[in-house]
Amino acid sequence: MKIQVIACDRDREVPARTYEITVSDGRTVKADLCARHAEPIEALIRELAGEQPAEEAPAKAPARKSSSRRRPVITTLEEIEAQKKRGGGQSG
Repeated sequence: MKIQVIACDRDREVPARTYEITVSDGRTVKADLCARHAEPIEALIRELAGEQPAEEAPAKAPARKSSSRRRPVITTLEEIEAQKKRGGGQSG
């Protein structure tokens, strides 16, 4: 069995896609690029295709609002025993 892995030509990140750009004057450029290095090319493709830019795409799920509830206090058994000896309880 043979597995082919394509890595980015810039930083060797995996996975990567192969991009081939041909200009009408005959120039051709071929590069394997990870998502980070391919972003300018992908942005141009989206623009030319009339697609919505990624940063303006609608969110898949609404962001959760932060809760006003306090987080529970985590206390070790040793800390509880020390509080008992001092005669102090847990403040809250």
